[in-house]
Amino acid sequence: MVSIENLKNVLREPNIVELKPWKSIHDTITTPMITALTKDIPGSNLAIGFAHITEPESLGGPSHQHPFDQWIFLIGESKNFIDFDADIEFELDKKVYNINYPCYAFIPKGMYHCPLVVKRVGKPLIFIDVRLTKEASVRTAGEKASVKKIR
Repeated sequence: MVSIENLKNVLREPNIVELKPWKSIHDTITTPMITALTKDIPGSNLAIGFAHITEPESLGGPSHQHPFDQWIFLIGESKNFIDFDADIEFELDKKVYNINYPCYAFIPKGMYHCPLVVKRVGKPLIFIDVRLTKEASVRTAGEKASVKKIR
């Protein structure tokens, strides 16, 4: 499996892209990840990544900000997306939120966020990272491009 830097989804039709798997930077995420990149379809500004979480993990690295808006979704992975059984701590704007329910968080450009710490996983969950901007085409997980860390 390739890394996110080497990910090459396949444009099958003018507006239809075949998603190719890639390996997470997190050792605990062993199932293939999928990500739609803005470079997949000319004119598209969507970058969205999906990860299957089965055990505790710290995601997103240290607190940082982006020059674009971002949405993070945490949902159950069963037939019923609201079937959620996990404990998560998510830092937004230097405040830690405790999450034990399916949700999404809106992170406006410039807002410091992370880490997102999955403390306990009773049932596997799906983590979704969404960005609507050309600047997000480089990465949707692991964060090296377009990131400013708190000093």
